[in-house]
Amino acid sequence: MAKVRALTVPRWGMAMEEGTLVAWLVGEGETVSPGTEIAELESSKIVNVLESHFGGVLRRRLAAEGDTLPVGGLLGVITEGEVAEAEVDAFISGFSGPAAAATAVEPAS
Repeated sequence: MAKVRALTVPRWGMAMEEGTLVAWLVGEGETVSPGTEIAELESSKIVNVLESHFGGVLRRRLAAEGDTLPVGGLLGVITEGEVAEAEVDAFISGFSGPAAAATAVEPAS
């Protein structure tokens, strides 16, 4: 079954409200696995690497380096299996944004 998954700005601590994309470490079309380092993000307190929690293909990079997004903001889209471009577009259009913010996670060491 094909899946479309959001790659969002994580909450790396209770006080974190936003993150700035410092660098993409994976290009569009590249395959990722759980634990793959995808991007480098900076918050007001730390610079850390964002790892994928699932496998698939990075189909879209929606944020540009230097962009600041709120926790839960959509950085990119990863797909698993065959997914049409229209389905990816619909997922992005319907994404609920920061309302879908992740719970606090520990930064990678």
